[in-house]
Amino acid sequence: MNKNLGQFFFKNQYLIIFFFFYLSVIFGFYFNEDNLGGAANDSIYHFKITEKFNEDFYLTFLQFGNREVGMGTRNSPIFWIFLSFFEKFITYDVIRIINTFVIFVIAVIFYKSLIIKFKNVSQTHIIVLSTFMFLSPSLRSLGIWPYSLLWGLLFFSLSVYYFLKFKDNLDFRKSLIILLNVIVASYIYPSFCVFYIFYLFEISKKFKNKKNYIWGLLFLSFIFSLPCLFYLMSKDFFTSFQNAQGMEMSLMQSLNISNKILIISTISVYLLLPVLNFKELFLKLKKLSFKHSNFLIFIIVVNFYFFNFPYDVWGGGFFHKLSHLLLNNNYLFFLSALVSIFIIFLTIDKKFKNYLLLVLLILYNPQFTIYIKYFDPLVFILFLTLFDFDLKKHFFRKSYAFYQFYGVIIFYYLAIYSKKILL
Repeated sequence: MNKNLGQFFFKNQYLIIFFFFYLSVIFGFYFNEDNLGGAANDSIYHFKITEKFNEDFYLTFLQFGNREVGMGTRNSPIFWIFLSFFEKFITYDVIRIINTFVIFVIAVIFYKSLIIKFKNVSQTHIIVLSTFMFLSPSLRSLGIWPYSLLWGLLFFSLSVYYFLKFKDNLDFRKSLIILLNVIVASYIYPSFCVFYIFYLFEISKKFKNKKNYIWGLLFLSFIFSLPCLFYLMSKDFFTSFQNAQGMEMSLMQSLNISNKILIISTISVYLLLPVLNFKELFLKLKKLSFKHSNFLIFIIVVNFYFFNFPYDVWGGGFFHKLSHLLLNNNYLFFLSALVSIFIIFLTIDKKFKNYLLLVLLILYNPQFTIYIKYFDPLVFILFLTLFDFDLKKHFFRKSYAFYQFYGVIIFYYLAIYSKKILL
């Protein structure tokens, strides 16, 4: 028995390492860690709605999302209804402890996804990359302070894992498993629904000679979406969406695409700093054609012109905050956006699916507010799994890869706590 136990731990040594990293999350729980600054308030605010579901389910369901009665939110009610069942039997703090374990599960799923994608790569490298889930400032906060985004990310991570596992031998059942996981993720946190488009596109390529499979998947997806459609029809959806913005603005202001392109680009590069190989990027930049460079600069300048995002509590990412903190204007942010868009262009292969994923990342955040928590660690997961991103050149072959990886993460925390001290 001891021999079998030893063999199990030898084959699954990553679980032991993950356990010690998970202890750091428990440590953070003890000290009420909140790297986002608002994770505790968001969680407590929504948990009060959970309690109202137990007091009067029908009335709370009808009023969910209505700011005038203290329930303004863009969230789906699904997670908070689910939580209300547990709230009858266990305390909020016990729920919080259980919630922290979701980070461990996401880390395991991410590890297994990387193992599938990157064969013949040192397990040590895969383990190090997977520890990002325990060190992500946003994920730690959402683990310690329950919020629907964490659980949506869990099921989205499962969809990624099954897609990588099944993509070379897809059939109807396996395709349905992939789509079901992203559908569940969307019910919990609706923004994940945009990635259904990516999976359907990839599945359609495999089944181009089996149209009946595609129609079958679309029909079943429609059936599964009916509760959501009925819910949306029962609500004044656009009014609820606008009320949850937290400020008065038109729908066009909320959907300002230039805000999203520039901010999400800088946030994405910021979250990829632990793995990016800047020497590799510089070599690619020197080979970039004049035509491509001019085209990118034109697109960027157009977005500069239409950019209209205030320096306030509404997010904007690290570079936007830094620009206003140091210069009290957008100049440094614009420079970082220009560099970020070039980096993204140089990093990914020029394939339609990569451009599709970039578009979906923009659509993933339809609201005016653009917080880093929406993309951390989503961007990291996407680039390392679904994007065609040469991680061998950017990470595996670097002699200083581990130093850069953990050094950047230390910088993240220095930036977070410096902000808390200064502001």
